[in-house]
Amino acid sequence: MHQAPESSTIGDALRAASKRLAATSETPRLDAEVLLRHVLGYDRTTLFLHLQSPLTIAAERGLTTLLERRLAGEPVAYLTGQREFMGWPFGVAPGVLIPRPETEILVEWARARSPLTTVVDIGTGSGAIALSLAAHSAPGWAGQIVASDVSAAALTIASENRRRLGLNDRVAFVRGDLATWCQGPVDLLLANLPYLRPDQIGTNPALRAEPRLALLGGDDGLDLVRRLIADLPRLMAAAAAVGLEIDPSQAATVASLLQTTLPGSEVTILPDLAGLPRHVIARIGAVAP
Repeated sequence: MHQAPESSTIGDALRAASKRLAATSETPRLDAEVLLRHVLGYDRTTLFLHLQSPLTIAAERGLTTLLERRLAGEPVAYLTGQREFMGWPFGVAPGVLIPRPETEILVEWARARSPLTTVVDIGTGSGAIALSLAAHSAPGWAGQIVASDVSAAALTIASENRRRLGLNDRVAFVRGDLATWCQGPVDLLLANLPYLRPDQIGTNPALRAEPRLALLGGDDGLDLVRRLIADLPRLMAAAAAVGLEIDPSQAATVASLLQTTLPGSEVTILPDLAGLPRHVIARIGAVAP
């Protein structure tokens, strides 16, 4: 009499998925876990409480499909439709840049600047910066956050994130080219603009699925950053601050541009999680550190 084969468990599926992804992903275990949680509808705690439970055939098929797409180069965030940022789940899709952990440093710095009247986020993408700032601000805060993007697809996703987070009355979205739509004065301006060079995109397979509009910043990566900095004297209040995310190789150049364009401002550079110079900050007038 032949014995029926035992069903594979969720733990078996996690180990097998991690092994399949090891050759193509820098974080195979994490990728496998996120995809498996997505298929099962589990949070992280529930997943680990059920590692010995059998995996259903439907879940196994769903996981296999996602693994094949991941092996073909699709980012995990696009496969699951979301990426966590500052503790909040943000919806993402192929038409918008996936939020990165290093950008959370810029938001944390912005949160420390209080009180503020007008905050502007240029190149908002999924709305991660503006919406996180609004979500973490004090309940009684009476300021205004306006976020813009040139991409209609990105603003559609950002608006849906605003609705899901219950922030319709705290953040306004505008479609426009950089800050040309803004009259000022602005107390705090934040921007994570496209800053990569063509060669940086072409040699990085992890970026192939993301929109070039959100990545490419011209031959040296600074086309949009230069344009925005040149517009700052018109935009900024007498006591204000600017925070820009850039490629580490651009830090010195961007700091010099800010110092030249905003004479007398205090320009500093903040490191990212890897210790690389990632954010350039300019404080104008009598503003707090």
